[in-house]
Amino acid sequence: MRRALLPLALCGAVLSSPVSAQGDWSAAPLVQLEEAAEAGGAAAQYALALRLEEGRGVVQNYRLAVEWFARAAGQGHVAAQGRLGHYYHHGLGVEQDHAAAVHWLERAAAAAVGQDRPQALFDLAAVLDEGPDGGDPARAADLYRQAAELGHQEAAVSLGVLYQNGRGVPQDPLRARDLYEGPAAAGHARAQNNLGLIYVRGEGVPQDYARAAELFQAAADQGLAVAFGNLATMYENGFGVPLNEALAVELYRRAGRGGKDGAEGTGSSGLELRPGAVFDPRLTPPDGSAETLSLLRLGAEADDPLAAFLLGWLLLQDGGDSGGQEGHARQRQAAALLQRAAEAGLPAARANLGLMYFEGRALPQDYELGYMWLVLAGSAGLAEARRLSAELSTRMTPEQIVAAQQMAEARSTR
Repeated sequence: MRRALLPLALCGAVLSSPVSAQGDWSAAPLVQLEEAAEAGGAAAQYALALRLEEGRGVVQNYRLAVEWFARAAGQGHVAAQGRLGHYYHHGLGVEQDHAAAVHWLERAAAAAVGQDRPQALFDLAAVLDEGPDGGDPARAADLYRQAAELGHQEAAVSLGVLYQNGRGVPQDPLRARDLYEGPAAAGHARAQNNLGLIYVRGEGVPQDYARAAELFQAAADQGLAVAFGNLATMYENGFGVPLNEALAVELYRRAGRGGKDGAEGTGSSGLELRPGAVFDPRLTPPDGSAETLSLLRLGAEADDPLAAFLLGWLLLQDGGDSGGQEGHARQRQAAALLQRAAEAGLPAARANLGLMYFEGRALPQDYELGYMWLVLAGSAGLAEARRLSAELSTRMTPEQIVAAQQMAEARSTR
């Protein structure tokens, strides 16, 4: 259930607002932003859609975000047109529609100027590259080239992939290598990994396992999951690095879990879940002493939600990684305490409870419930929860995400 926006009769207040109709609405009060959006201001509509997309100060809601992006896009707001194209492409908050995605991204690319121009070209190219029935790689290549010439590194790497595979352009590993070199030197993980593959295979260059391993390592250091797998192969066979089967096993494990801290392009979150990983920065972490534990237990027994959260957090730190019946018992106690604190509205408790549902730690694994709690924590201002929900959403289907957002909206209106 969405919260009703202010009626149009109140929109006259916007005229005396310190924020102009086309100004920066990012920090405007929500009520003022809603008034301006309802009054038809495209910039305000776009800003409101972004807040709904991010769950910043409101409960995250992709369906409503799409509505406001569409209203701004219809008025020619270039950034809104681009965002709307993404929503249609991924089927988030709206029925997936490749033609509609291309339509709005075409409009954004045609109108974008300045710094927005290369990004708009890249966004359109990426959708054409991934389109149904093999996409349109030839047109995607031309758009990637235009964006790359304007300095867009991701476009240069994507164009390199087309040359490496001979899609939409003649296969040319040397051209691919040249396109990868600049971004790789600048630290672009995907470029580093792809350049490493060229050296492994000796495609247009002398085969160089040592150089390949260096590049895979650089990409893995940034969390790229596929680079962990490629590096594991090198250690498993002693290609360019000392033979190390134990390290290879660990690298394969990390590749399977999506790397570390936000691996890109893997289709998984890249997050190694750690129970108790989220703590409210406004609080001081408890020291875990026997005296502190005793005081927190007394507070939790007296239904103090803050004490319940702190005690649950400490129990996770103490028993989150240990096995056995005792460790599992601590985790179950922590889950119960965090549930109570989350029900009372504590953002950090909600975030940690969400992580426990995602991992299935002491609770049945449930992505929708996990995402719901992270959304609620993020809407309360916990930035780490918003980051985690963005990371973990890659494990979910669009339908699961929308269902979780609806659950969060229903809970927030109780």
